[in-house]
Amino acid sequence: MPAHYQPSPPTPTPSKPNPKLLSLLLKAIIMTLLTSLFFLFLGLASATLLLLHISFSSHRHRRSSLPPTSSSGLPPRDLNTLPHFRLKRHARKNGAAEDEECVVCLDSFRDGQCCRKLAACGHLFHKRCVDSWLVKVAACPMCRARVQSNAGTKSSMVGLEEDEDKKLWGDLVGL
Repeated sequence: MPAHYQPSPPTPTPSKPNPKLLSLLLKAIIMTLLTSLFFLFLGLASATLLLLHISFSSHRHRRSSLPPTSSSGLPPRDLNTLPHFRLKRHARKNGAAEDEECVVCLDSFRDGQCCRKLAACGHLFHKRCVDSWLVKVAACPMCRARVQSNAGTKSSMVGLEEDEDKKLWGDLVGL
């Protein structure tokens, strides 16, 4: 071999990163990111639920402080205090038509049917029809006059015979 040829020193090869170390580092970064996102969404969800709770509770408080409206019905105990009677044809006024009908059910009035005449406006209905209405709305179905539970008077009961009148008022007082 020639004397002038010298072998070159070996070049250092770049060191390869340890794959186990990279894998561990990547896992730590991903877990930190996922944990951060989890707590971020958890915080947003709890803030949203808290705002909804505050909104609904203030809405409920405002509703309960409002006075009852005419759209709220009569309680059953007040409904039972309203006068009712059995209809008699001879008790009708001369101007009343024979085919007069209940505006709630659109059925004609017949002798012996249990009816109510509302004291505030004087409109006549079948008892069961107007009772189902008054439970939902405390106003006359025809003219929307407010129905009072103590509004019934003897003059508002058409078609009562004397003994039925005493029996009815005796039952009402006995309640």
